[in-house]
Amino acid sequence: MTKSIDRTLKTWADLLACPACLGALREEAETVVCMACGRVYPVMDGIPVLIAERDQAPRSK
Repeated sequence: MTKSIDRTLKTWADLLACPACLGALREEAETVVCMACGRVYPVMDGIPVLIAERDQAPRSK
């Protein structure tokens, strides 16, 4: 991710929530991870794709 996109994502991170459980999100590499349920959402062209049906397997905590 470019620095400007990275800063923008961090700015909006407090406003975004996991569409499945409404948990808080954190950025990890090229993904966004729900801190509550562990669902992993892709980031495509700098935009988090927060669609529950497009999530990847939850990561173990």
